[in-house]
Amino acid sequence: MEGRPERSQLMRRDPDRAACRLLGSRSLADTRFFLKRRASQYVQEVRAAALTGFIEVCYFVGLDPFELLREAKISARFLDDSENRHAAPPISRMIESAATKSRCDSFGLLMAESRSFASLGPLSLLLQHLGTIDEVLNALNEYGRLMNDIVSLECIRGEDSSAFCWVIAYGFETPQIIDLTVAMGYRVLTEALGGSWVPETVHFRHPAPADLDKFEKFFPVPIEFESKFNGYSCATGSLRAPVPTAEPLMADHARRLLELLPVQCEFSPTSDATRRAISLLLPNGTAKLSTVAANLGMTGRTLQRRLALEGTSFEKLLNFTRKDLAERFLLSTQRPLGFIADMTGYSTSAAFSRWFASEYGEPPSVWRRQQRAGADSYEDQYALSGFH
Repeated sequence: MEGRPERSQLMRRDPDRAACRLLGSRSLADTRFFLKRRASQYVQEVRAAALTGFIEVCYFVGLDPFELLREAKISARFLDDSENRHAAPPISRMIESAATKSRCDSFGLLMAESRSFASLGPLSLLLQHLGTIDEVLNALNEYGRLMNDIVSLECIRGEDSSAFCWVIAYGFETPQIIDLTVAMGYRVLTEALGGSWVPETVHFRHPAPADLDKFEKFFPVPIEFESKFNGYSCATGSLRAPVPTAEPLMADHARRLLELLPVQCEFSPTSDATRRAISLLLPNGTAKLSTVAANLGMTGRTLQRRLALEGTSFEKLLNFTRKDLAERFLLSTQRPLGFIADMTGYSTSAAFSRWFASEYGEPPSVWRRQQRAGADSYEDQYALSGFH
């Protein structure tokens, strides 16, 4: 219609207005009033899974997590099962309090960094076998119940560009909750596609933090602070790119599993907590048995004994976590080998390359080139087939 801007143009010029149109509201004030009224009608809850990584990050920044839980009047037993539900306000306040007490602007980001894509449980099986990023976004909306009551993902698709906005319930849009939501969402969207897709820009409504370095390490794409929304933007055409790991039959099986079974526990095993602690300590070069054990509040011998009961060892988990980080940075970023060496706990790129070659049978630069050539070949075959 003449005189009315296209949604893609509106989204670029004023994402808040585009969100209003998406929600069917006449004005931004109406939209905010609606969110506030909806929030007051019931008590929002979050699953215990939302605190995955909280214990390890607290120890990492020098805090006693159990003291913080006591202050928030949250039982430590709440963390025993990721499906336990709790009123969201005290959990949100506790995370913000931890960031303030530790003077760590990136507390929420560290919580996301210490988690893994696989920690989503059965949902991760579905996401990695879907055909396109568009299908992944639709699945995230369809299975929003697996998240919590305080965040939802709104997709604004324009002709040329699109945006994915995290809508955070009224009263919860605080810096750490925003950072945790955006960072975990980024990992879900990029790792579900095996590193073959990243957004053009990551957006935060809050100002840039003092410790910007951690954000730049986590997000290998441009970051816009003091933006009009929290989320991501990209070219609309990129949403149709095929996923190399797509398996329609496996996706159907995963969907049936999600309908029939509750999400499995994200928290309890010692091995999971150990991997999260290792991922935090590797970039500092301090991911040693004694340091990781101290981060988990136990001795090295106790940690070894508990891991043995789970059929694994510290050395296996260290190597697994290091490989996971190396693959992620090599596949989904253009970071130089020196940077990846630092992130995986090596002081030089030569040491990292020797370790990588011993694990994969070839240097990291060759592995990266071959993996990307394989992904490009898959996309070329897809384009030639005419299914696009």
